[in-house]
Amino acid sequence: MTLFQFLLIAAVVIAATLAVRFLPGERSLALKRIFAILFVAAAVLAIVFPGVLTAVANFFGIGRGTDLLLYVFIVAMLIFATATVRAKARSDARVTELARAVALMEVRIAERSPGTTPPPEAEETSTP
Repeated sequence: MTLFQFLLIAAVVIAATLAVRFLPGERSLALKRIFAILFVAAAVLAIVFPGVLTAVANFFGIGRGTDLLLYVFIVAMLIFATATVRAKARSDARVTELARAVALMEVRIAERSPGTTPPPEAEETSTP
């Protein structure tokens, strides 16, 4: 094994460990760990035995192992982009819901205490 292969394996293990430890979401923690272990195993095998990756690529009718990696990377990035867009949409919907709830609470508080002035946004401006 060359020095570069050793450093590459170390980088893959560290990246997978950091991803599992610092990504939020306790619901899917076991699934994240399983995928991280599978990713590390596949990456180490591809680094140590690059000929195996070429054989797998040839099995699927792809000429080189690097081409197979490129295709898998493109599909993974599409899945990641789709998941990110969906997560942002869910987050935006939650923020909108919270903003509506805060606005309704401010109105209710203003209605209950008649001695207080309404928030500046609610005041009407009058022209002389």
